[in-house]
Amino acid sequence: MYLLLDEKGNSYLINGEKDFHSKYGVINAEELRGKNPGEVIESHTGRGFFVLEPGRLDYIRKARKGPQSVTLKDLGLITAHTCISSGSRVVDAGTGSGIMAMYLSNLVYPEKLVTYEIREDFAEIARKNFKKAGIGNIELKQGDVYDGIDERGVDLITLDLPEPWRVIEQAKESLKPGGYLVSYSPSINQSKRLFDRLKGFRSETLECLSRGWDMETVRPHSRMLGHSGFLTFARLVEKN
Repeated sequence: MYLLLDEKGNSYLINGEKDFHSKYGVINAEELRGKNPGEVIESHTGRGFFVLEPGRLDYIRKARKGPQSVTLKDLGLITAHTCISSGSRVVDAGTGSGIMAMYLSNLVYPEKLVTYEIREDFAEIARKNFKKAGIGNIELKQGDVYDGIDERGVDLITLDLPEPWRVIEQAKESLKPGGYLVSYSPSINQSKRLFDRLKGFRSETLECLSRGWDMETVRPHSRMLGHSGFLTFARLVEKN
């Protein structure tokens, strides 16, 4: 796979098996395969593209989206507040397009991340995204997490579900003491209902707003990535 950046900063993730067509011209596939990361390749119109080796974030940004996906700003909060790292045991529920699983699996590698999805159509989207990114440490389980979680001694459980409070007892069985349950919900009413049932946990709910700046005019962008969802962080302190 190759990541191409054009003169405007637009990125293109391609496999290099056939010629690539863009508004800046055609890039020859054979010529591209002869390029190394950091070099520049020109289209047939003479427009230059930077050639890079794609990283996990590039695959996440270019992944096929089906259901609404957790944003990068929220994913960053999850890792900052739970401190998962290589070797951490993570269960993800409500796979959707697989964005959360792709992000977190990179952090816990070589440990395997387990993700649950009840809908076959969403699971198929996620499988294709995992395969395209070459990710081998994700196990996708087709099943209803409301019925139970198989894994034990888990460091983190992430939920992107309409009724996260229905997973509390299953999470208590699965998490190790001190482990985290993190729920992503678009509605504050969902977060409140979860909070009211979190017995045995210490919890807080956060919202992250992100605003970029135009550094040529030194002004904030008129558009910003505002509300996307609420994150409830619950740490297990009492099993019983």
